[in-house]
Formats: sequence, structure tokens, C-alpha cells
Amino acid sequence: MLNTLSLRIKNPKLVIKANSIARQHHCGKATEIEIGNENKIISSVSCGYRKYTTGEYVSNAYRANFGWKNTYYQTAQCKVMVQIES
Repeated sequence: MLNTLSLRIKNPKLVIKANSIARQHHCGKATEIEIGNENKIISSVSCGYRKYTTGEYVSNAYRANFGWKNTYYQTAQCKVMVQIES
């Protein structure tokens, strides 16, 4: 298991680097940053509407026919591991 540190990063260089890594993998921007030994995406969730019961994504046609009773909006999330260069 990797020894990582997850905290609120305020260093602008690390935030820019993390957002750059996220954009390279088509994730937009990093919502969480971990310090580790390599630059990579740990996990990502795309934005869109989902069903409460199953968690699967739904189309606009589903929402138009069945309404908003069983759906919620999932915001995009991207967790990035950033390597600190010495």
C-alpha cells in the first residue's frame, strides 16, 4: 500500500500540476489531491443524472418520460495523486 497524504492543498504549483494531470485524462479539474510517488488519476466520476435506486446514469429521454422522482445530479469528481519533485 502506498504511503499517501491527503489534505487541503494550498500550494498553487501543486494545484496547477494536479489540474494539468486531470485535464490530460479528460477529467476537467482535480477535486481532491493526494501526495504520492507518481502522477496519476486515482478515481474519477463523470457528471450527469443518475437513478437513486441503482446508481446508473439516465438519459434525457428517461427524465422526460419518467420525471425527476427517481433521479439526482452527480457532480464530476476527480481524485489525483501528485508526485512532489525535489
